Amino acid sequence: MNIGIDIRALSAKSLTGIGNYIVNAVDNIIKQDKENTYYLLSSGLKSGIDVLDSLNAPNVKHVHWRFSNKLLNSSLASGFGPDLIKKIPVKLDLFWLPNINFFRFNKNTPTILTVHDLSFLHSREFYSLKRRYWHKLVNVGKLINQSSKIIAVSGNTKRDIVRFFTVPEEKIEVINPGVTTVAMDDDHAKLLTAKFKLNKKYFIYVGTLEPRKNISSVIKAFDRYHHDYPETELVIVGSKGWVYRNILRDIGRRKYVRYLGYVLSPTKDALYHLSQGLIWPSFYEGFGFPPMEATWHKKPVIVSYKTSLPEIMQQQALYVDPYNISDIYQTLKALTKDEQLVKDLQNSAKKFKVPKWDKQAAKMIKLFSSFKQ
Repeated sequence: MNIGIDIRALSAKSLTGIGNYIVNAVDNIIKQDKENTYYLLSSGLKSGIDVLDSLNAPNVKHVHWRFSNKLLNSSLASGFGPDLIKKIPVKLDLFWLPNINFFRFNKNTPTILTVHDLSFLHSREFYSLKRRYWHKLVNVGKLINQSSKIIAVSGNTKRDIVRFFTVPEEKIEVINPGVTTVAMDDDHAKLLTAKFKLNKKYFIYVGTLEPRKNISSVIKAFDRYHHDYPETELVIVGSKGWVYRNILRDIGRRKYVRYLGYVLSPTKDALYHLSQGLIWPSFYEGFGFPPMEATWHKKPVIVSYKTSLPEIMQQQALYVDPYNISDIYQTLKALTKDEQLVKDLQNSAKKFKVPKWDKQAAKMIKLFSSFKQ
C-alpha cells in the first residue's frame, strides 16, 4: 500500500502533545512496517522533518510543498484550496490526518482522521476568540463526517465525537497514544537539572500554559501549601499556549513558583524523577501524557476527576475537583504527611500498564491494513 501522512504540524517552533504524537507514531509505525510505502507530506517555509528518526528508511518518501502555511490554510478555509493528496507523485491507497487541520478531501482516497480532544466545543470558555475562530474555519464537523475512519485517543474522546457530531460508533476506533520516557537515576537526574538550581523538594506541573490546564488554581492551592511547607517549590514546565500572560504574571509574583519554559527529554524525565509528584487538575483532557509519564517514573499524580483522566489513570491517581482550590491543597498536604500513601502509589505504579508506542503503532498498522484492497 501507498500511505500518505500529514506531518504539517511538525513545522511548529516547539513540539507540544500533538507534535510529539506525530513524531512517535510515525517513527514507530515505520520501524515496524517494512511492507507499505509511506509518503510524509509537509508544507511551509520549514518542513519540520529533522525531528523524525525514520526519514531515511527505504520505504519512506518525504514530499514538501514550499508554500506559506498561512496562505494554504486561508485557501483551504475558503473552499478553494489545493488538493494536498495530489501533491504526492503516486496514487495513494490511504491518507492519514494525525490531527485536526485544514484539509480538502479527495474522493478517490480513503482518509483516517485522529481526534485528540474536542475541548474547543466542550469547554469553549477556555479558548481565546482567535482560537475559536480557527476551529470554526477548519470545519471540524466536515473533517469528521467525510473521514472514512476516525481514531480517538480515548474512550472519552470517542463519546464526545458521538455526542457532538452524531457519528456511528463503529466508525471510531479507540487507540491510546504511546508514552515515551527515559530511564533515570538520582545522579544523572541531578546532573541534568543542576542548571535550574531547584530546591531539593518540589512538585511539578508539565504542560502548555493555557486556561483549560487550570494552572492558576494550582498556583493558588500552592500558595496555601507553601505557607505550611515553605521548603517546597512548585516547578512549572511547558511552552506558552494562548492566553498565557496572566499565568506568567501569577508566576512572576511568587519566588517559590519556578517557570522553566519548554523542556525536552531526558531533562524532562530528570525533573519528574526528582519531584515529589505531579499536579495536573485540568478542566478538560482528551488523553493526558504527563500523568502517564510521571507514573512511569513512579511518582504520585494528582489529577482532575473530569473527562478522560479517570479512564486513563484508573486507580493510580489521586482525584480532585479542579474548581476546588481547597481540595487541591488538601491532596498536596496528604502526599506530604502520609508516607504510606506515597509508598502505596509508588508500589502500584510498578504494576500500572503505561501504553508504549510499539504496541500502539502495531494497532495503527492493523487499522491501515484494513483498507488494503
